[in-house]
Amino acid sequence: MKIASGKVLCGVVLVAAATGWSTIGVADAPIARLTRVAAGLSGPTALVAPADGSGRLFIVENKRGEGRVRIIDAQGKLLAAPYYTHAITGGPGSEQGMLGLAFDPQFASNGTLYITYTAPGSDPRLGDVADQVLLRLTARKPASNVFAGSEQVVLRIPDIYSNHNGGGIAFGPDNDLYWGMGDGGSGGDPNNFAQNLWKKSVGGKSYYLLGKMLRLDVRTPTASAAANQCGAVAGQPAQYSIPADNPYAGASDKCGEIWLYGLRNPWRWSFDRQTHDLVIGDVGQNAWEEVDFRAHGASGNRNYGWRECEGRHHYDPRGSGSDCPAASGTLAPVLEYGHGPGCSVTGGYVYRGPVTALRGKYLFSDYCDGRLRIADIDAATWGWNYAALADAPTLNVASFGEDSVGNVYVVAGDGTILRIDVAGAPAGP
Repeated sequence: MKIASGKVLCGVVLVAAATGWSTIGVADAPIARLTRVAAGLSGPTALVAPADGSGRLFIVENKRGEGRVRIIDAQGKLLAAPYYTHAITGGPGSEQGMLGLAFDPQFASNGTLYITYTAPGSDPRLGDVADQVLLRLTARKPASNVFAGSEQVVLRIPDIYSNHNGGGIAFGPDNDLYWGMGDGGSGGDPNNFAQNLWKKSVGGKSYYLLGKMLRLDVRTPTASAAANQCGAVAGQPAQYSIPADNPYAGASDKCGEIWLYGLRNPWRWSFDRQTHDLVIGDVGQNAWEEVDFRAHGASGNRNYGWRECEGRHHYDPRGSGSDCPAASGTLAPVLEYGHGPGCSVTGGYVYRGPVTALRGKYLFSDYCDGRLRIADIDAATWGWNYAALADAPTLNVASFGEDSVGNVYVVAGDGTILRIDVAGAPAGP
């Protein structure tokens, strides 16, 4: 990656093929520049900006056994003292660790934020397999650069393997909290958790909510959990409630927290800040990576196919073919690409920032080949056209982030944070 030159030129439009990429034309795309805004972080996994007018960027990083939240202040300085630290299972080089961060929309006044992390499991029979935990933090002084306040576990989800943890969280346009949850790990979702909408017993232990997008009302604790509030004990207090308009809120055999299902590992996903549509980068198995789309206000089918489908293809042992979703009745991705050199999609953002030529484009990448890509959004239909940026990063792209005015940042696995700017624009946050 040529940080010194600061120039990234858009290359050719590419189309997915089982063996890699094939050129189908030249993209009329803008010249952009990557500006490094921070370096020296350890295992960063997320970047989030609170809507508090401070201009701060909060970054999740991981050291072995310890997750941290760090701050880049309004002057662009990475502060040495962590904002917050917490013990975790895992760290750099692992899919475990501190994975997600979200600020309550009223953080400036109520000081509330949430993190997700992997913690030692509650069942000693499973050894080092971690649970997935959603933790609420309430800061006494929201403007402070070091957290002081209270902590409360909101939801703890038992896991069965160490990989496919998802972990991304964000408040939606409805002020409910969304949590992307992986299928529990191993390979091929051996327990078919992503398609199971109720509790499932494996080895005498109950599992639920894996392979899903969850929607939670974390602002309204409940004194008596519903019978289908699978992350709580029926009739007992819980630190969240199920929104009344969740699709399975009143079901007797489906967990009410579920918003979408059939996901393998929704590693990074985001809401379009203008249209409120949801775009999900879902990591594939052996052959296909995919990007899924959910229009704001959409109803009906909520099954995105895994494990029956990998992208638009039947997953083995069902055999090969391109008749997913037609034969499965599932929702197709809007974009897919084959492995080689890519192998693990990193979902990004629909750009709504100051670079006019990028507005309305979806920015994403792949952890294995590190190239930045731009997609033309065609509503919710299959076949988004997309381009790889020439001279793109050779760094592993772990995540993306967005600030309060819509700038998009690349969170690189080597510990650097890069802002996507227009060529000729002044440097600085």
